[in-house]
Amino acid sequence: MKIGYLGPTGSFSEEALQLFLATQPEIMEPPVELIPFTTIPKLLNACQALEIEGAFVPLENSTEGQVAVTMDMLGQIENLYIMREFIHPVEQCLLTAKPLDFEEIEQVFSHEQALGQCRDFLETHLPQASQSPCFSTTEAATKISQNPDHNWAAIGPRRSAEIYNLHCLAEKIQDSTLNATRFVFVGHHLAEMSEEDKTSLLIVTGDTPGSLADALQEFSLRSINLSRIESRPSKKRLGEYVFFVDVDGYVFSSSLQDALWALKNKGVNTKLLGSYPKAKPLTKN
Repeated sequence: MKIGYLGPTGSFSEEALQLFLATQPEIMEPPVELIPFTTIPKLLNACQALEIEGAFVPLENSTEGQVAVTMDMLGQIENLYIMREFIHPVEQCLLTAKPLDFEEIEQVFSHEQALGQCRDFLETHLPQASQSPCFSTTEAATKISQNPDHNWAAIGPRRSAEIYNLHCLAEKIQDSTLNATRFVFVGHHLAEMSEEDKTSLLIVTGDTPGSLADALQEFSLRSINLSRIESRPSKKRLGEYVFFVDVDGYVFSSSLQDALWALKNKGVNTKLLGSYPKAKPLTKN
């Protein structure tokens, strides 16, 4: 059985996926083959094409917010559903190919989310260094290891230092001590109902005053808790948006079904992204 993730080997996504499978073995029966993909669109498209049984993708970070490309792809693709969520603590490290002082570093490479998670550290300790986004933290580590003559650094997991033989100049450089990323496992069918579930929806309202508030009221009227709402451009015309919503409960519960029927009768388009067990919240040690 094949599961795809945002690679290459040594990325935070791979680290999180290993822990996810270890804590939730019921997801896939062994043996399981982990397959890295270079981008999130390639990963989710491969899952939609049945090249892999599941895809493990980052959805949001506690510091930097939504992973826009994941949300856009989930809104566009068909016949894929979020089956699980997993919250993974993220500790960032500053990695170099050779020992360097902070003031010697000229350029820092990493995924844009990782750069954003370490914004205060970079401004305080590396104000002279330019910042260069990469597709993944592992791509950044690879670039550093392949160019040892440059005064470059990468931001990524400590595991990357071990894999690519890099120096770890500083650990836990993220701005928040509770920095964490919410990953979702996407597959080809809905998860079964559990003791405590969450449902993710894409909502498209009319472009009229109060249309969003009117749609969300259907959940409030039925005492359905709204735990998350994010807007993204519709990609159809400027100023038009779609809304990603997380609500408590399983999609086939009577209250949620009533709310969805009420939305349909109001002409509000909804797309089910998944209904799945809630992840346990991250707590500080």
